[in-house]
Amino acid sequence: MIKKQRYPRRKLPTNVTFSYKQPEILVQFVTEQGAILPRTFTGLSQKIQKRLATEIKRARHLALLPFTQTV
Repeated sequence: MIKKQRYPRRKLPTNVTFSYKQPEILVQFVTEQGAILPRTFTGLSQKIQKRLATEIKRARHLALLPFTQTV
């Protein structure tokens, strides 16, 4: 039986607030291709992960973050 590889959870400082106005923070939670990282990689709770996804989508619509990255 092959064991599933576990990834270490990222520890997030408690004083970090997500805002669509701060794309330099949001970029940490997006892959090189532009996809939002799942909770298993970010280590965020469901509530905060949803808020993060909403802020990333807002930043994309305002052209602060690209929808996709060209490789």
